[in-house]
Amino acid sequence: MKNNNLGGTKEMGKNTGYTAGNFTIDEIGFIQIAETKVLAAVARGEIDLNQIAREELANRGLGLHGEWVGFKAARTIHGLDK
Repeated sequence: MKNNNLGGTKEMGKNTGYTAGNFTIDEIGFIQIAETKVLAAVARGEIDLNQIAREELANRGLGLHGEWVGFKAARTIHGLDK
């Protein structure tokens, strides 16, 4: 692909079939290798990708913008302290 920084929701959807805001096809390409049964479960609402993303960010000690905040703070930020 000559220019994979397609610049926004309208362009990304028009050229790739994805609605991904300002993210490039390279940045969201991981979804292409996901198992079909997982994608189908996400589409049916059986898997919450937002929750999984929050858990992963917390496991990495990162805040909402990917900045290092430490593991304990990250769990609090993402609402995982229960």
